[in-house]
Amino acid sequence: MAKRVILAVAGAGKTYYICHEIDPTKRNLILAFTHENIHNIQKELCDAHGCVPELTTVSTFDSFVYHQMILPYEPSIAEHFGCPKFVSSGICTINPPPKTTKNAKGKPVANPLYKKKDQLAHYITARGQYYCATLSELVLQVKKKRESLVKRVAARLNLFYDCVLIDEFQDFREYDYELIMALTKRLNNVVLVGDYHQHSVSATNNSGKPFKNKSKDVSYDDFVAELRNSGFEVDLTTLNKSRRCSAEICNYISEKLHISITSNGDHSGSVVWIDDDPTVVLNQNQITKLVFNEAASYTFHAMNWSYSKGDTVNSACVILTDGLDNLDSESFDPEKVKLTTLNKLYVAMTRSRGDLYLIKASTFKKLKDAYIAH
Repeated sequence: MAKRVILAVAGAGKTYYICHEIDPTKRNLILAFTHENIHNIQKELCDAHGCVPELTTVSTFDSFVYHQMILPYEPSIAEHFGCPKFVSSGICTINPPPKTTKNAKGKPVANPLYKKKDQLAHYITARGQYYCATLSELVLQVKKKRESLVKRVAARLNLFYDCVLIDEFQDFREYDYELIMALTKRLNNVVLVGDYHQHSVSATNNSGKPFKNKSKDVSYDDFVAELRNSGFEVDLTTLNKSRRCSAEICNYISEKLHISITSNGDHSGSVVWIDDDPTVVLNQNQITKLVFNEAASYTFHAMNWSYSKGDTVNSACVILTDGLDNLDSESFDPEKVKLTTLNKLYVAMTRSRGDLYLIKASTFKKLKDAYIAH
């Protein structure tokens, strides 16, 4: 059984690698977290092979779980929960009732609408629709005569697919990640590709396994060790050079953020602090501005640090936050920065294939009103 994890750096070409390395004559299943990921994969497959290969299936993880792990096994699900007549009526994206809610005084109390995990109602609405948010949790829960649903699904997937590939696997958390790990233990050929340092940058899906152990962050070394303990071959070299960022930018990130990243030398670009004359860069529309949040509130073209993940721009200007104002100082210590913030900064600083401009929050605050959309 071939089980491989490729840990990449930003701009190394994770999606490019997956799409160009697959054998188009094999039955491949490629999974990713978002619809945007899927669009990028389909485009890259067309660039590599002229079209999406006939035997290759591309799907979001949620769609895969719903169509391959839930619907075909619905009778078993109904039997497991003692509801033999249950027939679902689709899926919904609303969140299920939380375990606790707040009373009129703002204190947490038990939510009467919450259903326990051993009840089918925990996973479906009153109309019989599956909650998208609990699909993976449901699969992990179901057994038939002591045989887990995961084991049955894996046997079926091994019959229908020669290779399963998962892109940006660092985006999966909690039950989704647990399901991936449970499934990959039983798959014949699986490849996971991702970047540890880009985890926890989205607006949601930022807590819990595998990057949190209770309240403690899981370090890069511990994460690699855990993958190896789970039976994966961990590849740290195939995608260890950025095809996007220049050597100067990579070296600066390595030095300041203590994140190891090198360049393959495809592009040239400098790190430029612009606090002495920021308006020249801020007024250039061709330079993308990257802000921590509320990008839509500015007159210039801007993206939030987290939303820029996956994008490449010709040049970028990163507007820092208060807590990062000493990034240019020798005393800057990335260990004192919240990990999710550090990862978002890493994402922002690795978007440019050209120059990277940096401006302190204290400098931008003096000019901010002139760039607020009214």
